[in-house]
Amino acid sequence: MPFLKKIIILVISLQLMIFPCMPAHAAVADLVSSPPSNYKPLPGPNYPVDKGAYFTDDFGNILMVVNVLGQVNRPGQTVVRENVDFAELLSIVGDVRENANLKKVIVARHIPDSKVAQVFQIDLKKFYKKGDESDFIALKPNDTIIVPEKSGLTVANIAQVTSILFTGVSYYVFLNNLK
Repeated sequence: MPFLKKIIILVISLQLMIFPCMPAHAAVADLVSSPPSNYKPLPGPNYPVDKGAYFTDDFGNILMVVNVLGQVNRPGQTVVRENVDFAELLSIVGDVRENANLKKVIVARHIPDSKVAQVFQIDLKKFYKKGDESDFIALKPNDTIIVPEKSGLTVANIAQVTSILFTGVSYYVFLNNLK
């Protein structure tokens, strides 16, 4: 599958270099056949599914639900393919936020047959810097991925505190000018 993605990207890049005025989505439409216009993909099955179970879509693809929480752009429950990896999952949830702690991403797995939970720590910083996927694990249904916030001083934290201080100072000056 990665080979096919590389070929599609190469073809689109070449097409955009040859026809720069053509929108990118037109190039993609030429390469990928679209489902019928009346088809609406399911966000999940329309039948009851046990927690931690796989299910299929209308095309027979094996799907599962995972939970993504914390410093991502679209947190929540997400329906993904059975063999999704972290790179694909991050693109589905809109990537991580600027204040995400990439070294301490947690995957919490609940094993339905017992009262035991497994916890894995993933270092996504190695992936972002070097493309190193050695910390990646195979995701299972109902896994919860938690992307924590950086602790300490970050640009976002400084900006938040500064905006609160300036708002307070502005109110103080405004109220003193009313007297």
